[in-house]
Amino acid sequence: MYIPAILPKQMQSLKPSKRKIVKTVYTTEKFTKNIQKDLPTEARSIAQYVSDGCKQLRIKLTKN
Repeated sequence: MYIPAILPKQMQSLKPSKRKIVKTVYTTEKFTKNIQKDLPTEARSIAQYVSDGCKQLRIKLTKN
């Protein structure tokens, strides 16, 4: 395995872009929304809270 090919050439490339962050937040929101029906009723509120938080963050990031 050629190690230098894996390492980034600049430190800035380690910083995630806004698009990657929004995509990750959207994926998390979608996952928690879909898993709610499989969870017991006591844990559904936690998944709903995470989903709502992700939605608000995504809206805030894409507003500008």
